[in-house]
Amino acid sequence: MKKLSILLIGLLLLTGFAFANDEFEAVPTTDIDITATMTWGVDLNTGYTGFTNAATWDAELWWLNAADEVGFSKAGDDGLYGSIAITNVNVSVDGGAVVVSMGAITGKIVLSPITIQIYAAPGMSWGNVAMIDAADAGIAPALVAANVIGGFTLILPVDPVTLKVYVVSDGDWITNPNTANDYAAGADATIAVAPITINLGGFYGWFNAAGTWGGTAKAKVSLADIMNGLDVTVAADFQDGTPLPWEVGFGTVLNISEANADDAKANVALNVVYGPASDLDASVVFTEPKAMGLVDKMAATLTVKLLNLLSGTIGWTADVTGEYTLQDGLTPSFGFGYGSDQVADLMVKLVLGAAFTGIDLTTVTLMYDANDLTSMDAVETNDIGIFTIAVGIAF
Repeated sequence: MKKLSILLIGLLLLTGFAFANDEFEAVPTTDIDITATMTWGVDLNTGYTGFTNAATWDAELWWLNAADEVGFSKAGDDGLYGSIAITNVNVSVDGGAVVVSMGAITGKIVLSPITIQIYAAPGMSWGNVAMIDAADAGIAPALVAANVIGGFTLILPVDPVTLKVYVVSDGDWITNPNTANDYAAGADATIAVAPITINLGGFYGWFNAAGTWGGTAKAKVSLADIMNGLDVTVAADFQDGTPLPWEVGFGTVLNISEANADDAKANVALNVVYGPASDLDASVVFTEPKAMGLVDKMAATLTVKLLNLLSGTIGWTADVTGEYTLQDGLTPSFGFGYGSDQVADLMVKLVLGAAFTGIDLTTVTLMYDANDLTSMDAVETNDIGIFTIAVGIAF
């Protein structure tokens, strides 16, 4: 009985220390189970065939600081082995409930140097051209399936090329029946020879149907010795169709300050996009990080867009945001936007932190936010703005 009492006292002391110490270290679990499976099957009654991919994970509860994210992995150590990993596992308490979240599970078989990834199932979509005009959908070629896509990825690293080949089915043999026994294939390649990186990708399928295809290409040149770095990128997307749908993009980013602790730099970016369906659009974006930019303690963005330059009816928008820490605990910020649609947006905010108010753990936020200062649309309930005062306590 005495031994039991001593044990209980020890556990209580340990528990008290864990809850009292805000910086306690994570204690790893002694039991975690992860599975990843790829299955190919055939229903001999119907003749349907296909792939499925599945994964599960289970772990004993361990202590983690709320912001901690950890990963687990297990692999063999010779030239032929299985490998499985889970990333960004996080345990937190939200509203009194224990919340467990995770990033991704990856399962693969390694036949060095070749890798066969059996989970997750391949994502059969491509696209490297980023649209400037929000009204343009862009091409972003993708394989459209009637059912859930399943399959595997074959990874072939041959320096300086990394090649990935995807084989997929349009469903499986029973749950999401692949009634046409349709399969498709895709590939992408990354070629890296400093300072140039080239990405190529595409797909074709379905083999037993009227097959379609799509592809993408991108080349990026990174020149570290020009100011604080210059990146130049050209990209193109295209897919099956008559006439052929295609779009091209050009972008350059010039860094004008050194990187801060978050690897952010003050920079100017120019982007141009053209396609028969999207017309010609261009944008210029200036970004200033809050720390170690051109002006310390000031964060700012300026975005100017010119839209549909070949249409005869040119559109434009200009948006600016700014934030500056005047002193500890006093931070004003604003946002303003206007364009050829004559819609003006405005946001003004002032945050009074604990160092300014003198109230520990407390912030006071004053904010004015208007979605459209230029019209009174009956559908909108806050055209000319809303003013709010918020008091928050946090630790």
